[in-house]
Amino acid sequence: MRQWRSYVATGLPEVPDGTTRRLFLLTTAAVATGIGMMASPPEVLAQQSATTALDDADFLLLSKAAVGHDGLDMTIASRLFAGLRHADPTFNDNAAGLARLVRGGQTPQALLDAAKAIGLHETMLTLVAAWYTGTVGHGQQAEVVSYADALMYRPVSDGLPVPTYCLGGPLWWPGLPPPAGVSAPTPTPVATAPPPPTGADAPKGD
Repeated sequence: MRQWRSYVATGLPEVPDGTTRRLFLLTTAAVATGIGMMASPPEVLAQQSATTALDDADFLLLSKAAVGHDGLDMTIASRLFAGLRHADPTFNDNAAGLARLVRGGQTPQALLDAAKAIGLHETMLTLVAAWYTGTVGHGQQAEVVSYADALMYRPVSDGLPVPTYCLGGPLWWPGLPPPAGVSAPTPTPVATAPPPPTGADAPKGD
């Protein structure tokens, strides 16, 4: 009959003869760890593998890479980021995944191609659309974050005002438009025949 030894003095349960103390401790720890993982709720395991959330500064850097402009405002970035997270609870994690694709000297098109390869194509388009339109969301759920500073008005800002805004004070329109950086065409003189003589200078008939 197998004899049993007691380790009561050490606080450990009884183990059979021939079992080393180290092996027993390792086995017990492995079993306890497995039970603990099985008993963990799904949300706890999800938190262990969750992506790191972006802050406003990270979102601003991501936005510069996505739209290809360096002159983006931090306050607008913070408000757009808050609006995008409110409109789509998954945007934060998706944006974090998109941020991991950013490389130095990368063009927006290259970033878009990389995003498409991992299923974040729509996330980048949503981010770019928010900056260019100054709004977040669609339809009746759309939220205006920045109207006058929307990027879609920049290409013509030297000559056209933002709709409902004016370039100056009253009667600003009589002034000349700002230079477009292109020289006006110079008219080419056209040679014309002299007018026929009249009066005393006219030739007399025979």
